[in-house]
Amino acid sequence: MRADRSSAGFTLVELLLAAALGLLLCGVMGQLLLGELRQGGSLAQAMLMKGMQRRTLALVKGDLRQAASWQLDPNPQQRWACGLSGRRPLLAIQPRHGSNPVVYSLGTAPSAIWQGQVLMRCGPAFDLNGRARPGGAYQNRVVLDGVEAFRVRQPDGLPLLEFHLEQRLPGKDRRVRSTGVG
Repeated sequence: MRADRSSAGFTLVELLLAAALGLLLCGVMGQLLLGELRQGGSLAQAMLMKGMQRRTLALVKGDLRQAASWQLDPNPQQRWACGLSGRRPLLAIQPRHGSNPVVYSLGTAPSAIWQGQVLMRCGPAFDLNGRARPGGAYQNRVVLDGVEAFRVRQPDGLPLLEFHLEQRLPGKDRRVRSTGVG
């Protein structure tokens, strides 16, 4: 006489098959979740860079609002209020109040804490309210690091400047770009 197997439960093979399918499903879901986290982190990093680029362009535009004149690609051999240490001057802004020009330069970082090329500002120090102190001591300060490109151009016949700022996301081949007019 044969016993009824329906009340005996699952076989070992059926349990192992179910466990394997469950682990496979968990592995796929884990990979999807990790991919979303990586993409979210990359997006957050790009947004942070974009914000720093906007802040940098706002600083340059603020210096331009105080300008009597400006000079693109000034002579690197000229004596500036701050030493450029081999960096290439891209923009010299002559303030209306007649002090030394504010110079933006691009090149090697002054120390190892900065990544890649840096955009530096040689100009008067800022007060506690974030305003430049005319006639104050000039300081060379890193404005932005990890700069791939900073281009300044004056369109023909127009009294304004166009800016193009570009950085590379660390460990990626993606670039973050900002443009502005001042």
